[in-house]
Amino acid sequence: MNVEGLQEDFGRAARAAGGTTERWLALAGRAVCLRFAGSAAAEALGAAFRHLDSARADRAALTLHVWDSGTADVPRPAFAPPRPATWQAEASGAGASYFFEGDGFRALHQPPTDALSVLNARGDTGWFWVPDATALPYWEYTAPFRHVLNWWLGANGLCYVHGGAVGTESGGVVLVGPGGSGKSTAALSVLADERLRFAGDDYVAIGRDGEPAVYSLYCFAKVNRADTDRLPHLEPALASDAPVNAKLVVDVRAMFPDRSIRTFPLRAVVVPRVTGRPAARVLPGRQAEALRALAPSTIFQLHPPAPQALAQMAELIRTVPTFILELGPEAGTIPGTLARLLEELG
Repeated sequence: MNVEGLQEDFGRAARAAGGTTERWLALAGRAVCLRFAGSAAAEALGAAFRHLDSARADRAALTLHVWDSGTADVPRPAFAPPRPATWQAEASGAGASYFFEGDGFRALHQPPTDALSVLNARGDTGWFWVPDATALPYWEYTAPFRHVLNWWLGANGLCYVHGGAVGTESGGVVLVGPGGSGKSTAALSVLADERLRFAGDDYVAIGRDGEPAVYSLYCFAKVNRADTDRLPHLEPALASDAPVNAKLVVDVRAMFPDRSIRTFPLRAVVVPRVTGRPAARVLPGRQAEALRALAPSTIFQLHPPAPQALAQMAELIRTVPTFILELGPEAGTIPGTLARLLEELG
């Protein structure tokens, strides 16, 4: 197997879709070029990166080729069907995922979207295909290319982590915990406050060289319908026709264009905890709590789990203090609480 056929498949899709649409991003301090086959795929899978739009660079640290069979009307890549004899199977809630590494690339084929993610061994060229870019579930189009970006960021000394992040140019915090811990509520609460900016609610990148820094990846956020009563400033952004059990999607860039931030120095790891207290407060935490909140949810959402990921996250947590953020029904008290914490940390 090789990736030459993938480049040919992308070329055919681009011709069928009326040409190539390019998006240049400043992602984690590096120039990234997204090359889409047609405008429909670009709109469906590029919208999550609007806050990172950048001028064309002389050279891209990563060029990712993106296409689908639905909008481009081309066959699925011959490369895509997993070959169980050579691909490593991994069980997941959605079924078996298939991973392969060798022959100058790594690749992942995943249900239920049937997505194919590929990155070459040099880490500077990738490919991403799905059957229909306009029919993806919300958890895919709000955070696209997770696995390719995870591999690429890891090769460049950064961690792709499951967590939210808020702060200012002077510094901020990463919010870590499993689903339902309150990290999205905490991150989205700052959109109603002038003091802090939003970098992400579910996934961010953290640089580990020198002073640790947080990098925003996506401008979409997701919130449980049950939590929206505590976040009334999100009401204009929420679709009333969304399924009752689905999370609601907030386009932060569109609805709050001055509330996003691309990067800031990392000052602390904060573990949200839902309590009966009406107002938010911050308490000192332990590194072990932060690692338990961060590592499992990050490692098991990405494929394949990197063997060094746990050690990298443990090293990261040792570099900054840990705090517990107790949350109650008064979400409006969260931004001020975090802002005061950052003032104390300098």
